[in-house]
Amino acid sequence: MKIAIVRLSSLGDIILGMASLQFIRRHLPGCAITWVADKRFADILDHQPDIHQLIKLDLKGLKKQGSLSGLSREYRNLASAGPFDVVIDLHGMIKSAITARILGGTRHGFDRSVIKEPLSALLYQQTCTVPLNLPAACRYTALVAQSLGFPFQPGDQDDISPFLFAQDGDRAATDSFFAPERRTVIFVPGTSAGYKNYPPDRFARLATMLGENILICHGSEAERQTADMIAGQAANVRLLPRLTLNQLKAVVARADLVIGGDTGPTHMAWGCGTPSITLFGATPVCIRPTRLNRVIATATPVNLRRHDSSDTSVRDIPEDEIVSLARELLN
Repeated sequence: MKIAIVRLSSLGDIILGMASLQFIRRHLPGCAITWVADKRFADILDHQPDIHQLIKLDLKGLKKQGSLSGLSREYRNLASAGPFDVVIDLHGMIKSAITARILGGTRHGFDRSVIKEPLSALLYQQTCTVPLNLPAACRYTALVAQSLGFPFQPGDQDDISPFLFAQDGDRAATDSFFAPERRTVIFVPGTSAGYKNYPPDRFARLATMLGENILICHGSEAERQTADMIAGQAANVRLLPRLTLNQLKAVVARADLVIGGDTGPTHMAWGCGTPSITLFGATPVCIRPTRLNRVIATATPVNLRRHDSSDTSVRDIPEDEIVSLARELLN
């Protein structure tokens, strides 16, 4: 059976969707899986043994350039990869539904009640109703399971295997940042939206309280400035260089603990089997917590359809609560 999965972005959602791969392989061991993702994020899928073919689309870049010939070429290449027996759209937007249609095959997607762009459901031949209050990682696997006809319960993700991988060259890029005499904790202070960010001064206090080898990752100039602020207040903090996605996977997999907000690099820890603490305020918890991957969520009610950007409650999580959980995981 040839299966195509479409999840174009973002980094965190691609990671959450990737958890479904091991369930597909478990129930359909002889299938060939193709994944279609935006070129900006697709490297997160590199070296994934369950993926037969990875298609990296540059739709956004070509659209920004106004290159109609480039877009046409991308769509022709996409069509040449099919047809597939089953195409599953995990994204639920018009652009992803069109991508699924070009791939050829029976198209499956979320029911219009669940997705951001309900019109995209008109392009599916089969729709699946999945409760919106499930963690996003469970929703994605539930859609895959319904589309392919095998059983799945959210509790099945309580004991998933690591599914993000890197190579030796990626690991070598950060060798000098690890200190054998101290455990290494990675801070992820930046997210895609300011209301999801834990304050820099609180991260600095966390670093001092933990007293370990603290590394900070960053993916933009704004995040680097935040990292500088934290490092300026805590002597045991160092900034990682700007890393590729494969290098970031490698450093996260090697860390003893990752602490950060609701964002891609923190979800990477869950995908690598690395202990983690993810801080949630205005956004719903997107994974099923495990023995190693814990969450701290505020008591503020979350709008599941449209996150409240005025809800900055994540900033109020006490440092003591995070440190206590961090020490439990480190020990």
